Amino acid sequence: MIRLAPNRRSVLAGLAGLAAAPARATDTVAPFRKGVSIHNRLNWGKLEGPGAARYAFPPFETPAHRLAPELIANIRKAGFDFVRLTLDPGVFLSFSGAQRDEIDATLMVEVKRLLAAGLGVIVDVHPNSQVAAYAPEKITASADSPLAAAYGAMLVRLARLMLPLKGQRLALEPMNEPQWGWDSASAARWAGIQKGWHDAIRAVAPDLTLVLTGARGGNLDGLIQLDPAPYRGSDVLWSLHYYEPYLLTHQGVKADQGEAKVWRWFSDLPYPAAPEMVEPIWFLIRRRIEAESGLSTSERAIALRDSEAALKSYLGGGWGRARIAADFRRIEDWARRHGIAQTRLFVGEFGITRSYGPYRASPPGPLVNWLSDVRSEAEARGFGWALWALSGYGGMALVETDEALNFDPPTLEGLGLTPR
Repeated sequence: MIRLAPNRRSVLAGLAGLAAAPARATDTVAPFRKGVSIHNRLNWGKLEGPGAARYAFPPFETPAHRLAPELIANIRKAGFDFVRLTLDPGVFLSFSGAQRDEIDATLMVEVKRLLAAGLGVIVDVHPNSQVAAYAPEKITASADSPLAAAYGAMLVRLARLMLPLKGQRLALEPMNEPQWGWDSASAARWAGIQKGWHDAIRAVAPDLTLVLTGARGGNLDGLIQLDPAPYRGSDVLWSLHYYEPYLLTHQGVKADQGEAKVWRWFSDLPYPAAPEMVEPIWFLIRRRIEAESGLSTSERAIALRDSEAALKSYLGGGWGRARIAADFRRIEDWARRHGIAQTRLFVGEFGITRSYGPYRASPPGPLVNWLSDVRSEAEARGFGWALWALSGYGGMALVETDEALNFDPPTLEGLGLTPR
């Protein structure tokens, strides 16, 4: 969703890792409790040129890929106990031979560096669409495609790389937000693909913790739709991503599809939602749409109509802690029905855009309230969680500004952590 930053591997090649004991299926405390995603270090690989369809080598050595040691230190000092390290699978599928070996080594150096800092690590295989051949929807379009097979082989290779670190607090997440499952046929296909990848990984790494998810972009409904019975006895964490309500958490984001088209007009939304605020907030949003250049008369009319409807739906929708609690009770009930310990449930992503620098989104008060409600409801049930994201561009970052090393104080307040 948001791009982030890298580091050179040679200095750290010998680190052995010092993190705590690995996850177990019988844990009474979530094995990964309080985390943050790092999305720049090994994602959005460098391309051969603007709009190119091939990755350049080396793919992760630009200034944008740098992960400063001070940031890693601040993650630990703030009170996080793990990171979710995203990985661009297109890069790992594109290269072979000595180049692929070097990319693998870069990954393992970063994993060891983070473990040595006292942080658990979830390696999250996180497709993106910058190279169309490796877009997430293409990877899972067919269970029998060469691309799905190559992706599965890549996962097995990653699992083998992690074998020497057995005993560390380390996990593998085979795919972030699978882009299928809004119909029963594609949901079933996703379930079969994920089970095939799981079994292939288990053949080489029977004890590696895996983070699995349902379809529908990894949301709550997708996980509830999934039957976990085939995984009984396997060391699995069950992930869901939570950004509800999207109008609040993605206000200010420029998107061009469906209901997301109106997000760009919104900022300063209250949370908890307050129906009495419709008139003053609509006044501001309407002025923005009317002042926007480049819209045709019909486009402006549609923007006004859809934005007003979205605002009324959010403010009148009862959004507050009780509604978040009701959502989490649904996944809690799913786990209970299937005999899954609640500590095996994992809010793998949650976050909210905020106002800073060039971004116009949530002010501190509503941001703190929403983060606190999601985090508190997760913790009350024993779920682990991971904030999206450490740094990046787009307005949903833990760092105070895009180039900063210190963290945003209101965000830390909402997470119940120490300012850094």
